[in-house]
Amino acid sequence: MGRPESELDPAAGPVEEFAHELRRLRERTGRTPYRDLAKRANFSASALSSAAAGQRLPSWPVVSAFVRASLISLAISCQI
Repeated sequence: MGRPESELDPAAGPVEEFAHELRRLRERTGRTPYRDLAKRANFSASALSSAAAGQRLPSWPVVSAFVRASLISLAISCQI
């Protein structure tokens, strides 16, 4: 298991709020590890982790890949 993510205050500004929403999406997948998301996203785990860190607004390709990989993970976890 990776190290815990630092706390984010979504009220601190738009970058933090956006990162918070990315984290919420990842929560819905059961906290799929970033390395597993990376395999589905074709981006590095560090790029995806940085997108959810709240330090700066991620690029659209990273956001799109993060969301796509998270939705795939969610679909896989919902299969019986």
